[in-house]
Amino acid sequence: MIGRCCALLLVPGLLPGRAVRVQMGGPSQAAPSTVAGTRMLDEAEMGGLRPLFVDAFYDHAKPVAHVILNMKSFVEPTVAAAREWGPGTRWACQWADPGSSRLSRSTAFVAGYTNADALTGAVSRAAHPVNASAEASFTDQNHHWALVISCPTSSLLANSSTAVLNLLGQRDEQVVYSRAAIPVSRSRYVQSGVDFALCTMVQRGSLTGAEYLQPWAQYNLALGFSQLLVYVEEADSAWVEKALHKDIKNGQVTIVPFYFGNVSEQRVFLMQGAMESHCLYQARGMAKWMAHADIDEYFDFLRPGVNLSNYLFPDTDSKDVALVVRSKFWGTIPDSSPVASRFPCNINGVSMYTHDVGKRSKVIMRPEYIDGLFPHFVVKRSGYTELHPDPSVELRLNHFKSCDARGQGCYGTVQHTWKSEHKKLLDDGNDWKDRCEALLGATKVH
Repeated sequence: MIGRCCALLLVPGLLPGRAVRVQMGGPSQAAPSTVAGTRMLDEAEMGGLRPLFVDAFYDHAKPVAHVILNMKSFVEPTVAAAREWGPGTRWACQWADPGSSRLSRSTAFVAGYTNADALTGAVSRAAHPVNASAEASFTDQNHHWALVISCPTSSLLANSSTAVLNLLGQRDEQVVYSRAAIPVSRSRYVQSGVDFALCTMVQRGSLTGAEYLQPWAQYNLALGFSQLLVYVEEADSAWVEKALHKDIKNGQVTIVPFYFGNVSEQRVFLMQGAMESHCLYQARGMAKWMAHADIDEYFDFLRPGVNLSNYLFPDTDSKDVALVVRSKFWGTIPDSSPVASRFPCNINGVSMYTHDVGKRSKVIMRPEYIDGLFPHFVVKRSGYTELHPDPSVELRLNHFKSCDARGQGCYGTVQHTWKSEHKKLLDDGNDWKDRCEALLGATKVH
């Protein structure tokens, strides 16, 4: 793995000293114009020769800056790779301020730490909470993985607008990662004080046009989400902005540019793990609760009149910090009469089979207590727990995988025709249609 890295940034004294824990100033309320890595594309990173730099930003509540690195485009998805780039790698953060005449060119190095540190056996630092395991991501069938390196800030650079960060990773006495002059943002995409934020990522395709984006956004805003963050992994995001322009204008939808050249052009969602981590750490100290879901997935509260605003969430002092919502595929029952309604209210068949916890689940969580977010599960801080709402009477995730706006092509329909008996579709009896239409304000299609 070391031979795949970039040229070395040679500096003395890797990882000496102690962190200086001084707040670097609060973030701006305005969203940044781009994710930093999207304008700092590196050929070696895009070619899979080193971890891909995604973004860097200050924490809202703690004196640290978080650096997001995408690993799925870099390492082969093996547990050995996870161990190697987890606690086996030490990180160093050097702050510099080239725009200040009163400071020297740089400050001393301080030890960075990652969300891959503690659960694989590394010694937990007393000043920092136990963090997530890099190996946890490899239990997920899609092998999504990103690293979050948290760099303690320097008191000498407090409130500086020109401070930059030099980041190094060392393993077996060799520098295996280096990037210099990283700009660190104070602003956030997640708005301050929102009760519920929801994140998703889209690429342009036949099932991501306005007829899918608009009902997904309208439904979730009516469900009670205060802000939707749509990460767009395309060079041009105008198609999303056009589809959701009203909600963008009123501040309820935020577009996050997330296009990374050759990596994104492979169009196999290599960036999803980084997107999940980016949104999670952006939400810390900003949103009370955050969730993640694809645009073909809809959270469905089954009890009459229940939505995010009146659902009985755990109290703020509870150890329960995540709701893992179990998933069901949906489809159109063959030879059934078409349902006259707007997509996805027109999909009439729900699978008999409910996926197990952590298999195609999505999570509603309190971001400060989550150290690792992956497409179908979270890694919580030590001592905290999660809830599993009953998907038959309380809360479930409706997954309209591969469904077009007419209800054709659904993966649930395919399961119905060739999978085992327990994955057959059941007629929902218009229950979903009624809840869906109530939230969309949908008119019938004639």
